[in-house]
Amino acid sequence: MAFYHCSIKTSKDKKGNFIPGKKHADYINREGEYKDYDNKVGLAHAEYINREKDFARQEFLRKHGQCVYKANKLPKWAKGNPSEFFKSADIYGRKNKASYREFELALQEELTLEQNIEIVNTILNNYEYFQDKYYAVAIHDKQAALDNNKQQIHCHIMVSDKMIDDIEKTNERPPEQFFKTYCRVNTDKGGAKVDRYFSKDSFGKNLTHFRKYYCDVTNAIFRKYGIDKTIDYKSLKMQREEALRNGDYVRAEILNRPAEQYIGTIASYDKNNSLVQKLLENRKYITERTNLILAASETEKNIKDTILIDKINSSMKEANDVINERCNTLESKVADISILKNDILFLLNQIKETSKDVLSFEEAKALAKYDLMTKDEKALTNKLFNFNQKSIELQNKIANTENDKIRQQLDNELEKTNKGISALKVQLRPTNKKFTQSAFKAKVTKKANYLLLENAPLREKLELLKDKLDVQTDNLKQILKENIINLPAQSYSAKEVKTILDNLVIDVKNSFEYKQQEYKSLASRVISPQRAREMAYNVATNHKYRELKEAKRLVAKEKIKLEQEAKPFINQVEYVQKFDDSSLLNQAKIQLQPYITKYQELNAKEQDIFTKFNELEAFINAPEQQEKIQSIIEGILTKNSPIKYQYDTLREQISSLKTELKELKNLSVGVNNQVRLDKNTNFKYSIKSHTRTTSVANISVGSMSSSSSDTIKLLAQAFNGVEGAIPLVAKIDEQTDEVLDYKHLNIVDKRAKRSNAILKEFS
Repeated sequence: MAFYHCSIKTSKDKKGNFIPGKKHADYINREGEYKDYDNKVGLAHAEYINREKDFARQEFLRKHGQCVYKANKLPKWAKGNPSEFFKSADIYGRKNKASYREFELALQEELTLEQNIEIVNTILNNYEYFQDKYYAVAIHDKQAALDNNKQQIHCHIMVSDKMIDDIEKTNERPPEQFFKTYCRVNTDKGGAKVDRYFSKDSFGKNLTHFRKYYCDVTNAIFRKYGIDKTIDYKSLKMQREEALRNGDYVRAEILNRPAEQYIGTIASYDKNNSLVQKLLENRKYITERTNLILAASETEKNIKDTILIDKINSSMKEANDVINERCNTLESKVADISILKNDILFLLNQIKETSKDVLSFEEAKALAKYDLMTKDEKALTNKLFNFNQKSIELQNKIANTENDKIRQQLDNELEKTNKGISALKVQLRPTNKKFTQSAFKAKVTKKANYLLLENAPLREKLELLKDKLDVQTDNLKQILKENIINLPAQSYSAKEVKTILDNLVIDVKNSFEYKQQEYKSLASRVISPQRAREMAYNVATNHKYRELKEAKRLVAKEKIKLEQEAKPFINQVEYVQKFDDSSLLNQAKIQLQPYITKYQELNAKEQDIFTKFNELEAFINAPEQQEKIQSIIEGILTKNSPIKYQYDTLREQISSLKTELKELKNLSVGVNNQVRLDKNTNFKYSIKSHTRTTSVANISVGSMSSSSSDTIKLLAQAFNGVEGAIPLVAKIDEQTDEVLDYKHLNIVDKRAKRSNAILKEFS
């Protein structure tokens, strides 16, 4: 999520003591006494998980992060070294005065390092305060204190309040003069002037101004790279008031909560701290509450939109009949509805066409990858695309073909096409592997961002069209609400039912595949009770259990390898034994002897491992150790329970989607038969007005709640002969406007009808 944090500090700590500028410069640049911290992350983590040595050093890194980027603007005498510059500020500056001012800014996890650097450089190059200052910049990246799956990338800017005046620009002062007190009478002999921009009197006003600028720059970068996120410097109360003024009542309700309590950096890393636990519970509650509010709003919108779409799609002839009875001012309302409907249909068509050219981030990445491919790789990719298209076409032809001979030919062709697809995928494996490398990932991201920037005008055009559509839709809603009651149910031909049902199948299939990918990626993070027990054994035995288990595996592997290497010599000994030739036998045994010796050594080593394992098991099975191990297991499983819950939820969702997909595909059979049966006819089908969607709930498939989807499913069930659905469906002859009860024809009836049609044609 987009994260806001902006603070400005001086060189005083919480107790009012001054922190030396050199020490803090070393800290943000990871130099001096902090130099080796970045290089010891792996070692520190190993010491942490093994409960070895001094864990405090690892704690420092985990809390304060690694330095991933450095930059500065310093005088020549500092030689590009911030420590040297701020050391001079400590020595030559006024005693008991701040030698530096520090800006601490949150950067964004959604952006790449280069994009975050762009935020920092935009601020430094354009914000007036920094234009005449010397400064040092460092970007740190660390794991979030309260969420192990998040990173907290942030920036430190150390600035000297001493200004770079005309004298400094012309001829740089030496450090002893630059940090000297400013002299108004004789400016040449005095030091540089101190900027009072963030002085006590103007601090509040200018801090707010800077925070707003920082938010504006960050949001501009988000927009530039097509990321739908924003940050805001305003308090929750101010944001809520603004939302209410703008009529955004959903956002106002989400913001209607108390601000989060700040508990400090040190406390954040203690998960057992009651304040931390309370904060995490509160965040979980806020997330659930926000999701519920959004879900309620979306549900309400979907219901309204569904009703609206049903009304828009009703024929103008039927609508006019109702309007004649219901409208207060007939002529004007009919004209208004006709104009609005035409506007909406025109805008929908424009949105559809414009949407084709608007790139999503994933599409931009795909284009960027293609652009970075070699000529041969592009040729293979194009070939794979054509084969996939051909496969889809063949599948559609097979589904709509009744002739067994033609279907067999199409099946053979589809099999060849699928083999070609598999072969091409194998050929493209090195290409796919190439794009998993960091260097290529960075190139793809950079190229994708450039494409999104080029595509921004089209995206803006699409948003403008959507805004216009919202306005016209609201206008039509109002007229319909005021003047029209109970418009007739929407009717569909069997072919239209097939098209919509096929789209439902595709939507459910896409959801199913997406959930499956999520499920697979989550599987490796789920800890089973058996794995938790082994992890507990490792902790309880200071990782001896894992070492012995690995040693046992390696010995078994070596024995198998040795047996394979010795097999030719064993066969030779067996072969020579058939002949009574002691000389050849001795020679064969001499060649085999090194393998026998090595095998005996491995057996002894394996026996030693078994002995140690038995001793370790005796230690583990002791009552006091079992109690400790059980406690560790419970801790591991408790910590892993959110992931396990998410994993189980996904499994249930996948099972539900699988069932829904199967049922929708089964419904397609009857719908396809009805399409063939209704060929060259004018029949349409709708739900009888007295049933509408109330009767659908008991027999509809899946979990989709849209009334139009329920209607399509109910019609599909009737076409498949579901007894509960047939009486609810009306059959309409579009040519005569005659409304009939729908009668499902079984296979025998369909054959008889076809035979009668043929006989009638030839009679």
